[in-house]
Amino acid sequence: MPTRGLRPPAPLLSSTGYLPAVLVVAAASFVTTFAGLWLGHTIQGWNNSLGWEDLFWPETGCSLALVVLFGYRHLPSVWLGCTLAIACFYPPSLPWLLGAVYAIQAGLTRLIIRRIHPNPRLRPNIRSYVVLIGVGGVLVTLPFSFLGTSLLYGFPFADPALWHKVLIWWIGEVSSVIVFTPLVLMPFAIDARSDRRRLPEFLVYAGALVVGAWFVFKTDLHSDPAIPGLFLMFSASIMIALRNGVALSIVANALFYFISVAAQIDWARDLSASPADNQLVFAHCLMVDVIATGLITAAGLFEHRRAENELRGVSTRVLNAQEAERRRLSRDLHDSVCQTVQAVVIRMKLLAREAGKNGAIGGCVPADSLNPLTRELDEALDELRQNITGLRPETLDRSDFTGIVRDHCEEFARRHRVNVELIGDEDLPVLPIPVREHLFRVLQESLANAVTHGGAKNIYVQMQGKEERLVFTVQDDGLGFDSSTLRVARPRYGLRTMQERAFLMGGMFSIESRPGHGALVTVDIPASGQATEDT
Repeated sequence: MPTRGLRPPAPLLSSTGYLPAVLVVAAASFVTTFAGLWLGHTIQGWNNSLGWEDLFWPETGCSLALVVLFGYRHLPSVWLGCTLAIACFYPPSLPWLLGAVYAIQAGLTRLIIRRIHPNPRLRPNIRSYVVLIGVGGVLVTLPFSFLGTSLLYGFPFADPALWHKVLIWWIGEVSSVIVFTPLVLMPFAIDARSDRRRLPEFLVYAGALVVGAWFVFKTDLHSDPAIPGLFLMFSASIMIALRNGVALSIVANALFYFISVAAQIDWARDLSASPADNQLVFAHCLMVDVIATGLITAAGLFEHRRAENELRGVSTRVLNAQEAERRRLSRDLHDSVCQTVQAVVIRMKLLAREAGKNGAIGGCVPADSLNPLTRELDEALDELRQNITGLRPETLDRSDFTGIVRDHCEEFARRHRVNVELIGDEDLPVLPIPVREHLFRVLQESLANAVTHGGAKNIYVQMQGKEERLVFTVQDDGLGFDSSTLRVARPRYGLRTMQERAFLMGGMFSIESRPGHGALVTVDIPASGQATEDT
């Protein structure tokens, strides 16, 4: 649902935390860039071979996660951190240019990801991780790998041997994105962080993953692979994804990445080792395969469990709603109509008995004695009609839905002594009956919440057609509340019911509110009005 899955804005993510966020982004960019360059130059000192930087390169994945979290306005901080780190190893003419390349890469990746999948924090699901791997890890990194290689080592078209360096750079950045981006985003996503299970079992699988990874990457990948190590490594990764949830799967991927890099560092100690050797390419391809498989498997199972929980919750709420409606109807009929009719019957019996005692002809009762009883019966009939209308207004079958809403608003305003104004387009499309029922229930719940919980005196209902969509809003001037709390706690029953009705109509539901500023409920649905009949 739209209001679930994210924690409230952290201090660094709020407007008052801009300066600390600048420092955090710049420091993180500096540390990750410096770590990769330092390790590459250290290995270069062992065997005097250039190009080891992409053996361990966390900068790409961390920068993307930071830009996803903090926004485009922190791209200069990414550039600053990368530039300062690069300046520690390369001549002054390169750092500012390479820093700009890394910052532009992070910003462009976020832009394309948001265009394809507008998920603000890449919450754990198959689509999010496939887009992350495909766009952030494969599509965008390839041209920037070519550009980075050209700036550092020369134009690949002039030296065909540099194409191998482009390949290594590219695969190194792919592994960086799929390992470090989910790892950095995980603390800010409740869905991902909370999906962790069976910690003792995870420790066993993680140990098997570490042993298998070390055994595989310590061997010569050009020869026959270490079959027992491969089996142990893949089995442990899949079992973690199946048994331990998204959070521990992300942690296991990071652990696997570090162990694999450590094994390759040990291999790089050999004086004959070179990044031009296909050993590095094979190792990173194997890393990407294991990590991506585990990540997508964990996300798929997470989606399945969440769908089951949602379905179970919907079934429970439907049953509870039925029982609550039956209790309400029983109570209302007993306290109003039944009491009134019973009182009228008793008084009529008393009148008939008095008429018999007084010798009235045929037991007739004077007309003026029956007038109060008639009025009471009329009131009971009105109350009964109101109860029936609350269950389902007969007018919902009319094609003029605007008129139905106007009648209900006028009746609600008269009954609760508040001002309800309706602003609606006259040329709204004719909606199917299931859609009208859902929208009418949303209207009922919104008006009731505005008066009952918000104490509103003025309510504004608006229906407007916008580009093949129907936007339905209810705004009030009541007490309001902190809508950010809905991101942590589960929404109240009424709000959740409105969310589900919007979902059944194929649309979106949102609520905006601040203490002292009322509330704004918005339902945005397709004008075609597709909805399920199961209401």
